[in-house]
Amino acid sequence: MKKRAIFIFAIFLIIIFAVFFYLGLQLDKDKNKDTNLTDDTNSVKSSEINEKIENENTVEAVSSEEKTGPNTILTLQKYYIECGHTITTNTSLPEELVNLTEEEIEEEYNDWELLEFSNEEIILLKELDSFCGQHYLLTESDGFIVISTIDEHGIVNFKEKTDLSVDYLPETDRITLKNGLMVYGTDELNKLLEDFE
Repeated sequence: MKKRAIFIFAIFLIIIFAVFFYLGLQLDKDKNKDTNLTDDTNSVKSSEINEKIENENTVEAVSSEEKTGPNTILTLQKYYIECGHTITTNTSLPEELVNLTEEEIEEEYNDWELLEFSNEEIILLKELDSFCGQHYLLTESDGFIVISTIDEHGIVNFKEKTDLSVDYLPETDRITLKNGLMVYGTDELNKLLEDFE
């Protein structure tokens, strides 16, 4: 008898739960209909307002001109005519150049050629009638290899005398060092010094 009463009570609870669940769904549907009606009403009001603005010829022009942003990369390329090398540097855009148009950037860098302008990157090129300053001259002095730098004006400046003796080098390398061996970049310089070791 008790089991039957518990069974009937459980069925009664399930029916009540189902009724409340159904009512909840109906309320939610009604709410969504009201929201959609409100959205439709707002859309109609918005379109009416837009028509009035257009009719009164008071529509504001929206600027579609591209401008720089805080994440714009500034790429500067310097082409050195004397040696034919290009040195490229990438930096973040300085704060004072954020939110500028292409024309404003050209004014700021009037002695540079603007190669590319976008919100992501600005590329500027400048030609210089000089050396790039990345050249080294290897020579022999007192039986050791000497490193000199060649600056942007082509002037050779002593840098250091190494402890690498030329006595154990092949004859062709010794003659080359006596005449002077021009090297471009620190990577090539270090590789060549390792070869001489």
